[in-house]
Amino acid sequence: MKVNLTFQRVRTWVGRCAAGIVFAVSGLMPAWTPATAADVLYATGGGSPLGLSGLHAVDPQTGANQLLWGFQNVHFYNGGLAYDAASDLLYATGAWDASTGTSTLFSINRYTGALAEIGPMGSGLSLTSGGLAVHPLTGVMYATGHNGFQSTALFTVDKTSGAATLVGQSGGQCCSAPFGFNMNGLGFASDGTLFANGFTLSDGSSHLFTLNLATGLATDVGAHGTNVGRDLKYSGLAFAADGTLFSLGSYDAASGALFTVNPLTGAATSLTPPGPYGSGPVHFGVDGGLVFAPGAPVPEPTQAELLALGLAALAAVVARKRRR
Repeated sequence: MKVNLTFQRVRTWVGRCAAGIVFAVSGLMPAWTPATAADVLYATGGGSPLGLSGLHAVDPQTGANQLLWGFQNVHFYNGGLAYDAASDLLYATGAWDASTGTSTLFSINRYTGALAEIGPMGSGLSLTSGGLAVHPLTGVMYATGHNGFQSTALFTVDKTSGAATLVGQSGGQCCSAPFGFNMNGLGFASDGTLFANGFTLSDGSSHLFTLNLATGLATDVGAHGTNVGRDLKYSGLAFAADGTLFSLGSYDAASGALFTVNPLTGAATSLTPPGPYGSGPVHFGVDGGLVFAPGAPVPEPTQAELLALGLAALAAVVARKRRR
């Protein structure tokens, strides 16, 4: 009888402790919900001293960059960059040192730096320096580049093989102006509108365009209003979740910058001096790809960590009662 009574007291004490932990956690701590990592702005460019090409993280407030990974023997410092939510991978267009004439699609694991060749994009195509983007609603990948004509063309790209399929030329050919439409960096708005940085041979100044996904035809939005270096003609585009359009581009004749671009007019504003944030020029190139992708996931707390939090909260309750 005494043993049973002692056991009953222990069980009651344990139950009260457990109830106290639950009360403490529920009463003093906010309900835990999984943390969502902020999106990261990624860019391709030079990878020195880690490699010929590099993947960078860029601060969208200042343009300051951090070299995350360098890659040897591969050129994609001036190609397109896209994020695919289905595979949670970055994709880049470029070429191997040993075969610079073969445009190739690569995938990049942004957490580990693992680079994988998906495959060549097609014979007679020059997509190494073109843009790359994934449709936010359909998941279809698009690229721009040359296929032997004066104007560049729009292509769809098979994410499993790298093969590019022609959609259509971006504009007319010789010999009535405007001719020679050169579309480069690509970026999708959330509604599926495809924007491109580029220029025409009859004008030559840096402009923002939209591209027709059914025909490839380009429609001029407006001039960027920059007249230094390579402007924004070949630079990557990326929309933030709040709808802000970012682009790489030239800060001066020798260095690059991060810009915001008005998607209604094409006007570009540098985030370097004399822009609003007072940062310095970016130092990894102006012709690379640009894209937002989710940051590293925030790990869920373990059961032991949750128990420790509960015990700490319970201790706080006990200490509070003793002070009364």
